Amino acid sequence: MDKEPTDSKERFKFATQSTLRTLARQKDLDVTFTNLEMPTGEVKSLERPRIPEPDESMSEETRSLVRGCSDIYALKIAHHDPVLHHHNGQTSLSAQAALDALEQARCDALGMKKYRGITQNMDAVIAARAKRKGFNDIHAREDINLADALHIVARAQLSGHAPIPETTKLVSLWQPWFEKHLGKDGFSTLAKSLGDQQHFADAAKKVLQALDLAIDDEDGEESTAEMDSGQDQEPEPSDSKQQEQQDDQSDQQEMDDHEPNSSSDNAFDMGIEDLLDDASSEEDSTQDMEMEPVPGRTLNFNDIHSGLYKVYTTQFDEEVKASELADAHELERLRQMLDRQISGQQALVTKLANRLQRKLMAHQRRSWQFDLEEGIIDASRLARIIANPDVRLTFKQEKEIPFKDTVVSILIDNSGSMRGRPIAIAAMTTDIIAQTLERCGLKTEILGFTTRTWKGGQSRELWLESGRPDAPGRLNDIRHIIYKSANEPVRRSRKNLGLMLKEGLLKENIDGEALVWAYNRLAQRPEERKILLVISDGAPVDDSTLSVNKNNILEQDLNNVIQWIETKSQVELTAIGIGHDVTRYYAKAVTIEDADGLAEALTQQLAGIFDDVYQ
Repeated sequence: MDKEPTDSKERFKFATQSTLRTLARQKDLDVTFTNLEMPTGEVKSLERPRIPEPDESMSEETRSLVRGCSDIYALKIAHHDPVLHHHNGQTSLSAQAALDALEQARCDALGMKKYRGITQNMDAVIAARAKRKGFNDIHAREDINLADALHIVARAQLSGHAPIPETTKLVSLWQPWFEKHLGKDGFSTLAKSLGDQQHFADAAKKVLQALDLAIDDEDGEESTAEMDSGQDQEPEPSDSKQQEQQDDQSDQQEMDDHEPNSSSDNAFDMGIEDLLDDASSEEDSTQDMEMEPVPGRTLNFNDIHSGLYKVYTTQFDEEVKASELADAHELERLRQMLDRQISGQQALVTKLANRLQRKLMAHQRRSWQFDLEEGIIDASRLARIIANPDVRLTFKQEKEIPFKDTVVSILIDNSGSMRGRPIAIAAMTTDIIAQTLERCGLKTEILGFTTRTWKGGQSRELWLESGRPDAPGRLNDIRHIIYKSANEPVRRSRKNLGLMLKEGLLKENIDGEALVWAYNRLAQRPEERKILLVISDGAPVDDSTLSVNKNNILEQDLNNVIQWIETKSQVELTAIGIGHDVTRYYAKAVTIEDADGLAEALTQQLAGIFDDVYQ
């Protein structure tokens, strides 16, 4: 048993940790306190709970928030079976998010019914989340997503506790809508099966069907319920929206024209024209790969760290193509799963991507070449030819001035916290954006970074065998994944992106070294302009490294790498943070609340980058 510390802050952490283990019924549970976690109440890992570090003030509010996050973790670990929940999972992202919300409400309610102190602590976390998301500042139901509303309302109904004041506006807007679809006793069937997760899941699916969400049948296919039919019917578009409606129709037409293989039924079937195009693309790709790389200034640790950041060993690190991490059959199955999961989002992302394409193509200036032997007849010289038959016909051809030679690298955080909806939307969005940039003549590569194992892997085993030397530096086996290389056609890499849904792939994230790797790939490219765009949902985290080094070693490394790239290289670096403020790291960055806003943020970032040059 751990010895109780004497410092007041450490005593508080010790008591909180002990309570969590007791409520979770796991006396050896690995609990970590870190200032990289926010008191959101989000459960990221049942095996390694990560609790917000209490600040130095140790105010009552701080104590309640830390305890609340700890209690939420404990109840989820004690009452939630992840394997059973996975078995009941849905391919529809909206249905899955709603099912997750109801399951969280079930675990919360079980604790609230039994422990009064837990209720107060968890209410503090819900209040903090409500203030951050503006639950009492909304004016319409659509201002809050269904999953958030379902969790708040179901939590109150299942536990018998009144909603907290910070959620009264949300409840007043959503409660009538739930009663309209479910009846006044709509949550009673859920309340009767709180203690049985499978019976609760069966009842929850019926609730979701009543809310008109698409639910998988026994064969794993979605039912015929429309995902959006539960929303109020939108009014006819006004004259002021006529242009937007026309743009949407144009987007749909472009989607049909350019995405012949986008449907799940024929996503991998190719006609003779596709095969010819693919063969042509392969030839072009081979020619590109034979081009000599331009030696750019590559980045190594000594450039930026001066010995401050160390790596214990690199012999177990891995740079691997996505196609090598799964066989062809599994990649196809994962890609089909991804297509089903993002079917409700694909139209929106394609619309945004096509608008980006129109914006980029508008920057292209066209000119004419004259006095050619073939092409279009030069009408300006017809009068001269008629007057003098001895004058030869001349032709002209339109000449496109191509974009400035550009390559875009998209680096995606493949950590465990991205599992589920965030990684699915990231994969789908980058897929469609890559197709759009390819049509505009821009090369794109898609990369991912994670670790090979949890808690250090072979690197840590080697360190233990060597007698545990002090301050070993990075102590895990990193894995850098190439989903699509810059020279590879998008069509050939589509299956690879489904790998992000592979169970067990997403683990820890060591951002600094991933940035070095992505930068070095770009530095050796022959293109004149190089853009690196990072998508992440949190600060760098690796428990094995942080447990035996100073606690900010990975974050400091990330800061040093970013500063070097931004100030001493020609690579343009920008970032998108999902629920995590990345503006404190990157000079050019945007933070979005959740993955639903990724498509819009990504297209806006790219449009802004190209506007700076092509205007």
